[in-house]
Parts: sequence; C-alpha cells; structure tokens
Amino acid sequence: MKAARNSWTVPAFESKRPRWVRSPSFLLVGLLASSSGACSSPGRGAAGTADAGVDASSASGEASSGTDGSLSDGEGGSSGSSNADGSSGDGATVCPLPTAFQWTSTGPLAQPQNGWVSLKDFSDVVYNDQHIVYMSTVTDAGSYGGAMMTFTDWPQMATATQFAISGGAAPTLIYFTPKSIWVLMYEFGEWPFSYVTSPDATNPSSWSSPQPLFTESIADSSSGPLDETVICNSATCYLFFAGDDGSIYRASMTIDDFPSAFTNATIVMTDSTENLFEAVEVYTVKGANQYLMIVEAIGSTGHRYFRSFTATDLGGSWTPLAATESSPFAGAANVTFGDGGAWTSDISSGDMVRNNPDETQTVDPCNLQFLYQGDAPTTGLSYNQLPWRPGLLTLVP
Repeated sequence: MKAARNSWTVPAFESKRPRWVRSPSFLLVGLLASSSGACSSPGRGAAGTADAGVDASSASGEASSGTDGSLSDGEGGSSGSSNADGSSGDGATVCPLPTAFQWTSTGPLAQPQNGWVSLKDFSDVVYNDQHIVYMSTVTDAGSYGGAMMTFTDWPQMATATQFAISGGAAPTLIYFTPKSIWVLMYEFGEWPFSYVTSPDATNPSSWSSPQPLFTESIADSSSGPLDETVICNSATCYLFFAGDDGSIYRASMTIDDFPSAFTNATIVMTDSTENLFEAVEVYTVKGANQYLMIVEAIGSTGHRYFRSFTATDLGGSWTPLAATESSPFAGAANVTFGDGGAWTSDISSGDMVRNNPDETQTVDPCNLQFLYQGDAPTTGLSYNQLPWRPGLLTLVP
C-alpha cells in the first residue's frame, strides 16, 4: 500500500525493502536558504530538429558564454549540421557518439553538510564558467529534500556551500530560452512532478511558488511517476519519466505552452523492472540528428548501472546502444577507478554535465562527463540510509 503523496510520511515498510527498492513516498524538507549572486540570462541558440512522427514501439550543441554572460549566437540549441571533414558548420570539431563506452571515475567529490546523510540525484549545468548543481538530500530519518551548490571546478565541490531549498527531490534544471527563465522540476511535491521558475538559478531563495508539471497516476507501479526529465526541440517539449515498473513514459506539449502541466503520458519502452528501473535522462547529441537516452538498471548482483538508447526523433522509438550489464553505458563493467580502488559498486542517478544549460539538454561526445551518485559498500541499511556521494565519470577517448 502506498502512502498518500501529501502525507509526507515515510512508509513503515521501507526498512524491510531490498536495498535497491526506492521508497514510494518521501518526507520533504521544507528548508529555505538564501545566497547572493546575479545570473544574466542566456540567449536562445539555434532550434532543435522538428519531429518526424511518433512510433511508441518498445525496444545539443555546446554553448559558450559571451563576456556578458549570454550564450553566443548560434551556439545553443540544436545538434546542428556537420561537414564531410567531421567539423560542424561553425568550424567546431564534431565527435560521433560511441557505440561502446569506457570511463574513469573520481573518488567521492563532496560530503553532506547540514546534518544530511546523503547527496544524490544530481542535475548539473555549466553557466558563466561555474557549475550549478541541484540535488536530493536525505536526513538520518530518511526524509528527502532538495539542495543546490555552485563551484567553478571539481576540486571546489568538496568545500562548496550546500544550500537547502524549498521543494522536492530528483531535480532537473534547464534554462528555457523562449521565455528567458530558469525552470527547476522535481518529484514528490504537491503533485507527482512540480516546477518552479527563477531569473537566477544561483540564488536558492529566488524560486517561484510551485506549479504542477504532471498530475496523473500510472498503472501497475508501486512508486508512481519517478525521475522526470524535460527536453525540447524547436516545436515541442517532451516529459520522460520512469515508474520502477519496467516502463519508460513520455508526454508532450507545444514549446509555446511550456512550462505547464503535461498530460496523457504513454509508454515508449517496456522491459523487466530490473532492466528499466528509474533515473531516465534524455539528451540531444551535438553534431548529429540523434538523441541519447540513459536509464538506470539493476544488475545481477543488485547493484546499479546505466543502459543507453538512441533515437532520431524525440516522439519516436528508441534503439539499444550500450544496453547490457556486460557492455553498459556506465557500470562496474566499464568504469575504472584510481589508485584508491573502487569506492562504490553502484553507478546510480545523476546527469551528464551540460555545458549548454538550455532546454535542448545538449551533450558533446567530444567531452562526455557524468556526475553520478555512488555509495560505499554497506550492509543492514535501508535504501534511504545509504551514504550516497557524488562522483564524476569522464569518457576515455
């Protein structure tokens, strides 16, 4: 039995669940902190490709900041076109998305502050030469909340101040260029998915009152909708999410209507629960008419890894890319740690580092990095008590 979303009560049966099962209802931390700092609005780059049609069968151009803090003309938005010599139309190098992946990992990059036991579910954009990271936090009572931090380079993440924010867990941060606003989306607020807006994502107290992003339920899911992500092309915005039920869901609206509440979600992929579990993310691939989806899966030993899929149409079907435990997008089979050895057996919920913060969610195969949550091997702890920490994967050329 699932607790009501607005009861904010952690179910009593949570501690009896296997370590890989997520709690269906979380007590959200209603803290609010403030910081100073101005953030100029990025300008809109080129638009993404339009949809060619819809097929629900189973299965990003990197922006640079100008001196005024805006995105340079033509450098955001779509994946763009490429020349026969492998360069893009603007002269930049274009790298194809690999068909197999090998990563190196850092150790834990930061420890929780403010009495939290866990930092997880990261959303990372780079803007004005600094990382803006939003994330979930967990208390020793298993209560979920949200937080953010900013820093200029990865070593500084260890000492960056972690500001609690009012709002929920599993955040997604984008800069929505058509309306020149930052949009922060999250789960387990008043609705299954909510959103807030701000002119300045570096100011944790600047967010608006929450509005519904998705209000519907899904059948045959013990958790309900989980782990929202939104990606847009020039005409349409798409919401993708999971349900801990072996399905990936999609809904859409015109770009003119976003942000508002998505409706009528449909299933776009179905597999076993372990193979399509949660933490879905969808990105535009720079320099190609291609989109990348990654989905967290549960391996044969109970540890987390990511599968990947590609599509040429956000409204269409998805084709497996690196999608097995032995040859994953990212997991124990293809991540190498430093001299200290593997500090985690899980490569879990996170975000590709997005140097273009806009709604196209663009990533560059020439420079792929993934900010993920890992946990030190532990026994006897419920999922909500696991000591999740941020780690960074860097693709091996």
